Amino acid sequence: MMFVVALTACLGIAYLISEPALPGFIEDSGINIPTNDILHDYGDGIVWACVLLIFVLAWPVRREHKKILAAGWLVKCLVALVLMLPYEQRYWGLDCWAYFQRAHVGTGGLLAGLANSGSNIVTGLGALHLQIGPDSYHAMKLSFAMVGFIAIYLFYRAAEILLGRHSPVVFWVILLYPSVLFWSSIVGKDPLILAAIGLNVWGVASLSVSRKKIYFFAILAGVGAASVVRIWMGPILLLPCLLLAGSHIKHTGWKIAALLPIGLGLVFLIPLTFDRLQVDRAADLVEATRTVTAGWDRANSTFRLDSEVQSTWDLLLFTPQTVFIAYFRPLPGDIPNLFGWLAGFENLGLLALSAMALLRIRLRHFRSHLFVWAFALLGTWGLAYSVIAYKDLGAAVRYKLQIIPILLGVIGYLYRQPWSLRRTARVAGAVKAQQGHAGLTLS
Repeated sequence: MMFVVALTACLGIAYLISEPALPGFIEDSGINIPTNDILHDYGDGIVWACVLLIFVLAWPVRREHKKILAAGWLVKCLVALVLMLPYEQRYWGLDCWAYFQRAHVGTGGLLAGLANSGSNIVTGLGALHLQIGPDSYHAMKLSFAMVGFIAIYLFYRAAEILLGRHSPVVFWVILLYPSVLFWSSIVGKDPLILAAIGLNVWGVASLSVSRKKIYFFAILAGVGAASVVRIWMGPILLLPCLLLAGSHIKHTGWKIAALLPIGLGLVFLIPLTFDRLQVDRAADLVEATRTVTAGWDRANSTFRLDSEVQSTWDLLLFTPQTVFIAYFRPLPGDIPNLFGWLAGFENLGLLALSAMALLRIRLRHFRSHLFVWAFALLGTWGLAYSVIAYKDLGAAVRYKLQIIPILLGVIGYLYRQPWSLRRTARVAGAVKAQQGHAGLTLS
C-alpha cells in the first residue's frame, strides 16, 4: 500500500510540473543554477526523488516508522524542489553552486578533505553522487537532503529510546521545525554535520538506556564524522561525553575504558582545531578570540556590539550577549529582508519557548545524567559559536541547525517532566496512604 501511495504522489508531482505555468516558474527560479537545461535538471531531480523514496521504503525499520518516513520524505522533497527555489533565485553567490561545479572534477577531494577541509568532503560527496545518480543540481540537492533526513530520523530514534515508546509527534516536531527542514536540505556541510551529531546523540541515548557497550562506537563515530567536516565540533561533542562518562559509569574499569579514548580524542583534536583556525597555541584567550573572529568582519549581516573585546574582563562581560546571539538572533528586524524576517520570527518563538522552559528547571532535573549531558552540550556549543555568531547573523542562522534538535529535546523534557513528576508524586502519595491504612510501612 505504501508503494502505491508513493507512486501516486510521484505521478501527481510529475503532472503538476507538466502544467504550462510551472516550467516558466522553474526556469526563472533556476537562473543561478550552473546548467544548460534547467527543466531537464529539474526533471532529473523529480526522478531521483522517487528513487530515494523507494530507498526509504526499503529501510529495515518497523512498519509504523515507514509510514511517517515516507510522508516525511515527501515533505522534504516539497521543500527542496519547490520552497527553496525563491531562495536559490535570490542569492547568486551561494556555496552550493560552487560545490555542484567542483563535483564534476572527481572524487579526489573526498580523501583530501579528511586532512584539509569540510568543503572538499562536500565536493567529494557531490562527485560520488554524480557516479550513482543523475548529473543534476536538484538531484544532488536531494541526495544531501537525504543525509539530513537520516539525521532527523537518528534524532527521532534517540527521542523514542528515551521516551520508551513510538511518538510520531516528536518526529514531526523535529522535521517541520523551519530551520531544520530548510538547512538540512541544502548542498553543503550542514546536512553532513547534522547527521554526524545525530549519530552521536543516538549513540548516547542508546548506551544510556541499554547499557550495551557497542553503542560507544556510535558515539565516537559521530564525533569523528563531525570532526572531519568541522574540526572544532569534535571537542564540542567530546567534552559533555567526558562529563557523562565520569558521572554515569560507576565501575572503575569501564570508566577508565570510556574516559581514555575521550581524553585521547580531546588531546588529538584540540591542537588540530587551533591549527585549522590559525590560532597561536601560545596566545591568551583574548588574542585567540580576536584571531577567530577576524575572518568574519566583512560579513553582510553583522551585529555590532557597543565595543570590542580588549581584555579578559570584556570577554566575560560580552560572552552572555554573544551566546544569546548564537541561539536567538536574528530577531525580527535584525536582517531587513524576507528571509531575515522569517528567521527572526522563528527565533522569537524559540526564545519564548526557551524562556518558559528555563523557568521550569529544578535541582532535581540535574539528577538526570542525560539532562546534565544535554545541558553541557548546549553550553559548550553556545560558547564555541558565540565568538562568530555576532559577526555574521546570516551564518548564525545556518550554524544553529547543529544544536536545534538538542535544544528542542531539552525544552520538551522540561515542559513534560514537571507534570509527570507531580503525577508520580500524587500516585506515590495515594499508594502510601492506602498502605498506611492497611497497616503497612513503606521502606
